[in-house]
Amino acid sequence: MERLLLSGMIDDHWSKMGRLIDVLGARGKIDLGISENATVAEAISNHRRRRHCLAILNHIEYETERLRNENYEMDDIALWRSKEETYKKEFSTKNTWLEMRTIYVTQRWSNGVWFKHAIPKYTFHTWTAVRNRLSACDRMLKWNQNIDPTCILCQQSMETRNHLCFSCSYSSQVWRKLVIGLLQSSYTENWEEIVNLTLDSRMERVRLFLLRYTFQAAGHTLWWERNRRRHGEKQRPSNPLVKIIDKTVRNRLSIIRRQGDYKMEEGLIIWFGTR
Repeated sequence: MERLLLSGMIDDHWSKMGRLIDVLGARGKIDLGISENATVAEAISNHRRRRHCLAILNHIEYETERLRNENYEMDDIALWRSKEETYKKEFSTKNTWLEMRTIYVTQRWSNGVWFKHAIPKYTFHTWTAVRNRLSACDRMLKWNQNIDPTCILCQQSMETRNHLCFSCSYSSQVWRKLVIGLLQSSYTENWEEIVNLTLDSRMERVRLFLLRYTFQAAGHTLWWERNRRRHGEKQRPSNPLVKIIDKTVRNRLSIIRRQGDYKMEEGLIIWFGTR
């Protein structure tokens, strides 16, 4: 018979009458002679039928006897209960995660962060940046007033997320060489405007992917260069970074083509046309 683990017989939905605690109240377990923590399986196996003055108690005794007779030859099994009080034989990792997590309203910027063919490390970095959680100097000052907040890439302004992406004279050189041919008259170095462009559904599919992917790859690579310099490594001019990101985009497009996504067939042609 099915054993409803970690729940007493009085509280279980084991009969058509519903939960016995709702029918009988707290005194029901005393009248029936059933332990408060007894499972349905234990109660059916060990309970001795009694005669009662109240018809409802006799009816419950009948239901218990009927259940014992119907399930006498069946083995006990464990069932998984959801928040909706439904029981299933199969355990679902997905459903468990959905019940554990707090569900928030979908953010407008989500489509520009998570999209098909994106790279997880770039996506994570972009998600952190969009939420303004990068450990840029303006945020570091909140817990350490002794640091130098000057941008290590340009040595001119305070380092903030918006400055790094892509108002900084160094990062703007990288960004311009990568996307000026792609964006043309829509080109901008303003953070909010770039994020809005990555959400522009009117843009042709392949160009939109190229913009989103380049935006993420450029942001991650510039953050990498920033960290290298802060740890005392040799500074590199902007051109080598442009070549690294350009090769990253081309390699990604080649992999997508080998994967058979026919909708992205023109990716390399468009990308080379913007160089």
